[in-house]
Amino acid sequence: MQPANLESNIWKYTVLLITNKRIHAAILSAYYLTIPDVTAKILGLILMVGNIAGFALEIPSGYLSDKLGHKEALVVAKMSLVLSTLFFLFANSIPFLILGAVFFSIGLAFLSGTGTAFLHETLRALGKENEFTKISGKASSIGFAVPIVLTVLIPFLIEFSFKAPFVISLILDIIGLIVTLSLIKPKVTQEHIDEIGITNFKAVIKEGYRLGFFKYALFVALISAIVLCASYYRAPYQLILGIPVIWFGVLFGIGRAFASLLLFWSDGIKKYFNTTVSFFAFEIFLYFTLFLMLGATKSPILVALVYIVINAFQWGLGQINLGFMVDVIKDSKFKATLLSTQSQINNISFALMAAVMGYYIDLTSYQLAYLGLAVFLLITSLPIYFYIIKKHQPV
Repeated sequence: MQPANLESNIWKYTVLLITNKRIHAAILSAYYLTIPDVTAKILGLILMVGNIAGFALEIPSGYLSDKLGHKEALVVAKMSLVLSTLFFLFANSIPFLILGAVFFSIGLAFLSGTGTAFLHETLRALGKENEFTKISGKASSIGFAVPIVLTVLIPFLIEFSFKAPFVISLILDIIGLIVTLSLIKPKVTQEHIDEIGITNFKAVIKEGYRLGFFKYALFVALISAIVLCASYYRAPYQLILGIPVIWFGVLFGIGRAFASLLLFWSDGIKKYFNTTVSFFAFEIFLYFTLFLMLGATKSPILVALVYIVINAFQWGLGQINLGFMVDVIKDSKFKATLLSTQSQINNISFALMAAVMGYYIDLTSYQLAYLGLAVFLLITSLPIYFYIIKKHQPV
């Protein structure tokens, strides 16, 4: 016999997806600069520490999730996000911001794979396992759409206080924690969360090389890290250009709305490019051009438009990249663990790039930093791209 009201886990999972999103994301890096002694360089160091924490915790968190139990791991994740928001809300010095970033990484690490596994266990217990894609798809759509509305509205609260958005975020995080505590554990065998553990590390690496996966993983992770680095300095640069903070959420939301459209058409876009090499060439050209535009103008309107486009493609092309990566892996038994290596490369790459870019901005200017990022994109991605062409087998 399964517990009563087990089906309630489905709507609760949707609430978790909504409350997992950081609705203060549009103004977070600008908020950092309101804290004494924080500069672009310090911002980069905060981002580096947070992502190194995420890199270090990604592997053991999967193991701990399996050992603690998936519901318990989700509770740890939500408690970490509550603490993260609290540290940001009451931040009056750099250590508070660092702790906020670290607890955010802890939360993400424990969420990784755990929520999906818990939903799958619930549906298996309900006899609805074959509806997983349908149900998780609807939940993900709602979980993505609702926060966009909140993200657009939140910055208008800055008219009252720069900390007001974090009060709303804290309320949502507490709601998320309460809902997580109310989850009902299904009476089925707990699914294992795949990770790159010590016991299978050699086998995973050997499989990756056999499939030729790592050259693609390195390219995708590198591009993703570079674009993420550019995005994190969006708010401070918009502040310098005189764009009102109350518009940050609107601009951010427009970018996410276009990302939703790109995600909806992911399959058609993937078929249009047909091969990984043509799609990767498009990404190099796209982001190189956008970074050049950021480096070539100080027009607030043009800069805001470029950031919207970056935001849209950054999140809108994710499933296409994933689709091409899955094509390379095919039916490997290490599919999940191989994909996690890409996330690991992305985390450590972004951590280093964020710190370097912050230092370079302090030393020169935002414009020169974006021109430098454009050049860095070419000199790092092109060698990998040409190597992929040399070794490429159509997938």
